[in-house]
Amino acid sequence: MQRQHLAILYGAFILLSVSSGLFAQQTAEDALDTQNASLKTSADVQKRINALDDDTRDLLNDFRSTMAQVEDLSAYNDQLEQLVATQRVEIADYERQFQEIEITKRRILPLIVRMIEVLEEFVSIDIPYLESERGLRIAELKKLMKRPEVPTSEKYRRVTEAYQIELEYGHTIEAYEGEMTFQNETRTVAFLRFGRLGLYYMTLDGLEIGYWDNSRDDWVVLDDEFRQPLDRAIRIARKQLPPDLIRLPIPAPENRT
Repeated sequence: MQRQHLAILYGAFILLSVSSGLFAQQTAEDALDTQNASLKTSADVQKRINALDDDTRDLLNDFRSTMAQVEDLSAYNDQLEQLVATQRVEIADYERQFQEIEITKRRILPLIVRMIEVLEEFVSIDIPYLESERGLRIAELKKLMKRPEVPTSEKYRRVTEAYQIELEYGHTIEAYEGEMTFQNETRTVAFLRFGRLGLYYMTLDGLEIGYWDNSRDDWVVLDDEFRQPLDRAIRIARKQLPPDLIRLPIPAPENRT
């Protein structure tokens, strides 16, 4: 009986041991599964953390790049503001200059007109050389003043150019052919202009010579003794002979008011 009880206890012990072993094995497997699941979860979390870290880094880089662009734009805007301010000053200066130019135009146009009038008056009382050429020059200046599309600067330049030409007449000698009217007779003669001191003529046949007398406002016939000197002077002016001293009568200067 006692052996029977021992056998039963032994069997129960073996069953308990087997059950305990199975339970322990199951518990270990569950722990491993839990650990593996935890590791996988940790790995997933780490991946997310890494992904978030990369996103954060990218966002930080984008932010830094954006801020750098903002600083560049701010500096560029500052430069533009300075440029605009400078241009405003320049525009104001240009407007002031334009106003001054307009004022100058209003003042200089009457001056140019008066210069043409004075030039015309001067030519009318001067010795009568190159009358057609000089008269045409003055007529062209008058036409020029009536053309609004021509700049004031060009009008002024042309008038001063005409004055310069007249000024040069006083420092040169010139021989040319032209028409003259004397004693109600018009004929072609050879003229000699000696600066503005004297204007002489010789008929093409060389038989008559004379000079312009401002005091008489007419031509005066010269004696034959001046024929050869006048002929030589004409040749010198035409560069047919070398320069030389010539004896010719010169009218006394006259003041006209």
